Formats: sequence, C-alpha cells, structure tokens
Amino acid sequence: MPEAAFPVPAELVGLLRAPRGRVLLLGTVQPDGDLLGSQIGLGLALATAGAAVTLAGPHAVPDVFGFLPGAALVERWERSPGSFDLVILVDCPDPSRTNGLLEGSRGPATRVVSIDHHPDSRRYADVHWVEPTASATGEMVYDLLQALGLKVTPEIATNLYTSIHTDTGSFRYSNTTPRALRIAADLVAHGARPELVAGALYECRRPEDLHRLGEVLARVEVSPDGRVAWLALPAGSVPEAFVTAEDLVNYPRSIASVKVAALFREIGPGSVKVSLRAKGEVNVGRIAAAFGGGGHTNAAGCTIAGNLAEARDAILKSVAAAIEKR
Repeated sequence: MPEAAFPVPAELVGLLRAPRGRVLLLGTVQPDGDLLGSQIGLGLALATAGAAVTLAGPHAVPDVFGFLPGAALVERWERSPGSFDLVILVDCPDPSRTNGLLEGSRGPATRVVSIDHHPDSRRYADVHWVEPTASATGEMVYDLLQALGLKVTPEIATNLYTSIHTDTGSFRYSNTTPRALRIAADLVAHGARPELVAGALYECRRPEDLHRLGEVLARVEVSPDGRVAWLALPAGSVPEAFVTAEDLVNYPRSIASVKVAALFREIGPGSVKVSLRAKGEVNVGRIAAAFGGGGHTNAAGCTIAGNLAEARDAILKSVAAAIEKR
C-alpha cells in the first residue's frame, strides 16, 4: 500500500465516518474522468458503508465514461429536488460549475465539502480540502478511503484508477508521480483492469468517428515559429460527445515543437470555450485565469464572450506574450 502523502482533515474524517441523513455527491458541467471517477468511487464506498447516497450533476455522464461501474447511478438534474444534510463536491474549483445545483441542495443545516486538487480552487465549502500537488482528485479520494477504513472493491478501484489515468494523460504528463503510479498499482491489485479502461477510452471508435477525426485534424494550425498550435471549431461542426471522447486539444499538443496548444470551440452565439495545454514551460493556468477561467499549470480553460476569431486572437496574443517572457 502506498504511503499516505496527504493528511486528510480530521473534520472531514469525522463527517464521513458515519454520515447522518441524506448525502449528495454533486458533479459539475462537462464532467471528466477525474470528476466522475472520484464522484462515483467515493459514492460507492459511502453507500457500501451504509450511507444514504445520491449522485447527480447538471450534465449526463458522457458516453465515453459509460463503462464506469456505477455510472448509471449518476442522475442528471436541471434543478435540485431539495436540500441534503451533506453535499460533497469533488474536482470542482468553482461552485458556479454546478449550474445552481449547489445552491438548490443547500439548506440551513447542510454541510458542504470540497475535495479538489486545483490550485485556484475557491473556498466555498464548510470543509475545504485542496492538495494542488495531487495528480488527480482520485488520488485524494484514495487517501480518504484509507483514512476511513473503507474497503476498495473492484468497482471502486476501477473508478479511482480511471480518475488518475485520465488526469495524468494516461500516465504521460509531468504529474505522473511515483506515488500516483504506486496508487494505480494498488488499485489494479484491488481489481481495476488497465486494459479495460484503456480499451473503453481509446479503442471504441465508430468508423464515422475516425473519418470525422481526420476532417477535424485538417483544421489544426501552427504558428510560424512552431511553438503554438491550435484548433478552432465553429458551433455545430462536431458533436459534443465526439469532443469529449477524443480530447481534441491533445492532438495539436502532440506536435514536437509545440509548447502550448489550444482548442477553441464555439458553444453558442458570442461564446467560445477555450482549452489550453502546455508542456511545462508556460503556465496556462495563469492565462486562463486572466480570462475568468482557471486550472493547472499545464492544463486549463476558460469561456470567452465574443466570436471564434476574437477569442482565438485574444488567447494567442496572451500565449505568445507568455512564451516570450520565459
């Protein structure tokens, strides 16, 4: 068993040792592998221990993550059905990403817990546990389950393994620490199957998706100096499920000379979603924060008001300036 690197707050252990009343594991818009793996893994563990657990979020579980054991338990809500005694958010640095569900689930006596590894995480909870050096929030949930003495079943192990697998870029990014690998190994020992996770994430394309990927990648542009690459997608050009499954920003990032990659996606009239990725020399979290977003040093994002060209030009100008300051 890996050493426990992150001390779990005593107040959090006390709350979850024997949680009273109704417990809500609440997700956010556009849930990714870390959020879902952490949310479902912790939810299954608490339910197995006897807690009355509900899992929900403003968006449905993307098809690519439908293989996660317990994914069918995650409900999609437009509004909360009422207040809960305890609300737990994982991998959620900004409560606005719940689309109002946190406010709707919060009553006068509700305790709110935030478990997160984003360095820009906002302090909106009653119990706020943030570990920016964790490879994924799933690594923290692993520590939490150890502190609570809860059994890691194969189903829980698969969820937490997926959390770490996806947030480390399938163990390719610089946040792939020795400890993250040790935890992944322990999760495999508890029943997670790496070949099933990788197969579900990367080897379940339909033929038409492969053709669409070729068309999309033809749009990739590279700066004259080769240090920046980007992909700009007009509204309706590709299905949302395709964007989620393919993690498109990593394709321009894969170019050898590129230091920063960007994906610009028009998500509505006058609104562009931006995803930024770096290779350790430029802090894209700072760039995203300047536009009202946030994230990690090497992975961040924001949403910009304006058209696709305006958002692209503004971000690329900031990226160029950040590269020149290195």
